[in-house]
Amino acid sequence: MIVGIDEAGRGPLAGIVVGCALHLKKRPPFVVRDSKELSPQARESFIPWLWKNACFCVNVATPRQIDKLNILEATFLTFNRAIKGLLTKQPSLSKATFIVDGNLFRTNLNIKYICISKADKKVKEVSCASIVAKVVRDYFMKLADFLYPEWNFSRHKGYPTAEHVSLLEKYPPTPFHRRSFSPCKKEESYELQEKV
Repeated sequence: MIVGIDEAGRGPLAGIVVGCALHLKKRPPFVVRDSKELSPQARESFIPWLWKNACFCVNVATPRQIDKLNILEATFLTFNRAIKGLLTKQPSLSKATFIVDGNLFRTNLNIKYICISKADKKVKEVSCASIVAKVVRDYFMKLADFLYPEWNFSRHKGYPTAEHVSLLEKYPPTPFHRRSFSPCKKEESYELQEKV
């Protein structure tokens, strides 16, 4: 048994980081690739099949948690929470081998895990975890876009594109921005209650 572990959202200047732990009950009928190599439409088209044929759990770290812990530790936090949630739903997976995308992971959980660089391109469970995490994060950024339409979050998803960086020069950061990331360090900020 294999459980794939991956994330979405380590690089952006804004938004949550999402971790996913996923076990496939059967082999996917589609070619599985890293989520970054797929269009948003392709990623979303896989979700109904995964909902029926995979067991997975998703968890997140907020921008404030990222600022407090740093992005690496916040990512580990999402991984550990997702693994705990998955084992609560499916205790038999405690005997699985957990494959983590990347070269480093820390956990106090009693699991067998290995880190593999570029696992999202090599291991189908990790690829599928990557897809789920990316779809969840994209939906969150659509919500951010609804609250702050001037930021075009649904287009750049919080990543440091030229458009996003230019908007940071024009407006104060929102509550979705990661203040520990240097382009977002400003004194003034939006108050969330102004938009809710």
